[in-house]
Amino acid sequence: MAGGPASRGQVLVVFALGLTALLAAAGVAVDIGRFYSERRFLQNAADSAVLAAANALIRGDSDANARIAAENTLTQNFAADPNGIAPSLPPSTPVYEPGHSGDPSYLSEGILISGGTVRVALMNSINYTFGRVIGLGNQPIGARAMAILQGDLLPIAVRRFVNTPGPNASATYPCSDNPSWFTDYFATAATSCLGTETDGSLRSAPNAGAAFNGADPGADTTNHGPILAILGQGAQPGNGADFRGFVALDIRNFQSAGSQLYYNGVTASTNANTLKAMEAGWIATGYPGPMFPSIVSPPDPNDQVAIMSGNSTGIAIDAVQSRYALGDQVLVAVYPGNVMAIPDFTITPPGEIDLPASGTTANAGSLKVSRNQAFSGVVTLSTLADALDAQNPLTTGAMTGGASSITYNPNPVTPSLGSGANVSLTNITTSGATVGIYTIWAQGQAGSPYLTTKVQPMMLKIGTVTRDFLFTSNVSTFDVASGGTATFALQLQNAPNKNTNFGNPVSLSVDTPLPPGIGSISFSPASVSPSKNGTASTLTVNTGTLAPGLYPLTLRATGMNGDSTSRKVTHLIQVTLNVDGSGNGNQEYVDIAGFAVMRIAAMDANTISAYAITPVITDMNDPQLRRGQAARLVPWN
Repeated sequence: MAGGPASRGQVLVVFALGLTALLAAAGVAVDIGRFYSERRFLQNAADSAVLAAANALIRGDSDANARIAAENTLTQNFAADPNGIAPSLPPSTPVYEPGHSGDPSYLSEGILISGGTVRVALMNSINYTFGRVIGLGNQPIGARAMAILQGDLLPIAVRRFVNTPGPNASATYPCSDNPSWFTDYFATAATSCLGTETDGSLRSAPNAGAAFNGADPGADTTNHGPILAILGQGAQPGNGADFRGFVALDIRNFQSAGSQLYYNGVTASTNANTLKAMEAGWIATGYPGPMFPSIVSPPDPNDQVAIMSGNSTGIAIDAVQSRYALGDQVLVAVYPGNVMAIPDFTITPPGEIDLPASGTTANAGSLKVSRNQAFSGVVTLSTLADALDAQNPLTTGAMTGGASSITYNPNPVTPSLGSGANVSLTNITTSGATVGIYTIWAQGQAGSPYLTTKVQPMMLKIGTVTRDFLFTSNVSTFDVASGGTATFALQLQNAPNKNTNFGNPVSLSVDTPLPPGIGSISFSPASVSPSKNGTASTLTVNTGTLAPGLYPLTLRATGMNGDSTSRKVTHLIQVTLNVDGSGNGNQEYVDIAGFAVMRIAAMDANTISAYAITPVITDMNDPQLRRGQAARLVPWN
């Protein structure tokens, strides 16, 4: 039966109530859409404002002017609010979330500028439209943005000094462009030839306000540095190395052959073509870091970078020309002016040092000290005992004088290229030394460019010993992956006459202390009798948790020979674990002395030239370097 008028009225009431709820929900949905639109608008405004402030800092503006730049950007953006409700500029006194006053991470409204970090937090209140039907009033909408100034360091190292040490007798102010004069390229062009490498009191520092004159960039000699080639032809150092300014920023720490470190996807197995392509790519996009630590003197090993071959420079020149124009400012690393290399010097010991049990030996032979092309220092020599051999005559005092037990002549020695400089071993005195064969160490130390110490074992024969053995390894360096196993094939052979049997077994061991993190070490067998054709033993080393690097090990072979009166014979050899191939990288590097901003003055297919507009600065965070930095948005926390 159909419903009557009363039932129809109930339906209309229910429908009306449902329609009201439906309209309210739709209205709230519309309001939420407006809020999302406001949120996107505020976020875009905050991003633009924080970058405006950061770029003002890069231009050299004060923090106050950088804030004004941010506010001007906000004013322009706020005029186009999608909801027609223009936000107010952030208050001059920052507002923080309750309970977090003064903590930048909890800034809710304001502009904060601290060093190279800029934060902008915005707030606007948007009224509900349809939401008012259900009692909703307004909704606060916020947005926050943060930018930092990052050193946009180019993979370029620029020489600071030429024709050192200075001064030039005819050098007067203002300096002329004389290529034979001492020059500091990071002083003003007018004063760059004055003083010496260590005395810059007569020179003036370039300043970042130097104007660019496209027609004649060399005219402003009182404000900026001399124009020089920073990349390509003409950028080579004074010591003639194959280097044209292009460096591998991600290979660091060249204190020794085993101390190279790698970053940003570079590994020891990265080949030269891949590496130079990566470096050139960073010219186009900006170097990703990590940034260099503050530079100290004498140079810290972490202040070093590997050089790229001069033949690789073309790809970097192309990348610079693609990104920059004349007058653009770039951030570069600065090195003193010479390329270094490892190893800087090498000690070659004599075959054998023969001494009586008691007496003085005026001349006991000689060793050689050689250098590579980059090394320019001197090496001081001394003698170390075999501390693990209680009978060693230098340990017991039977070889008098301790570290001065051998007079090296000359000492210090200036190494030479090729076969090396000859050093005589003279005036060695023994008193009651036990007859036998021992090992002592020749130690060489060089103080330039930083303290470098190297040691080489020297065989020492006291008195008459007729039976000996030769202790060798098939390789001196074994390349092994982290956590992998290295094996060295060892041989012990009768000596000096192969037909004269040594006479007794020889014990094998590895000297301690061992590198921290190394796993297991074993010899198979650990006791070997030398023979005419050589008796084999295998050294097996598990690298455990060793980090990439070069790790020297000293192998010890000790036994009593078969002479009528048994004589102790000890030989030491050095082998090296090359974990993850870290010793296979570039062996040439430059010591970074600091950083500077330069302005590009000329470019062609072969050369990029520039002049300094700041002095050399050791701290990458120094505000003077801002002109060479880039502003980048980063996450708020």
